[in-house]
Amino acid sequence: TMIIAARKWKNKGGTSQRSCSCGSWKQHWMKFSGQTRPNECSILDCHQKATLGAHIYCTNSGSHDEYIVPACDSCNKLTEEFYLKKSVTLVPASKQKTCDKP
Repeated sequence: TMIIAARKWKNKGGTSQRSCSCGSWKQHWMKFSGQTRPNECSILDCHQKATLGAHIYCTNSGSHDEYIVPACDSCNKLTEEFYLKKSVTLVPASKQKTCDKP
């Protein structure tokens, strides 16, 4: 897990059918962040309740690594770039690095 500076992020499209052995991406985030579910969405200036784990990637890092962050349903549907709150912990979405790790 890591905490990252304010960079521009985007939702990864087409991930709604993805699953993992944690049961849900929300559970995946909780398990690998070591945190209980935050009350609020991770997206800057959103104060709605975080109800799911969103697949996101950084648009200005040159890397295509995907991460899971707690988000509300409406922010999970954003198509434009956004910033994360400073305190957000990113959990790798890669199952090879997390729940399917040998």
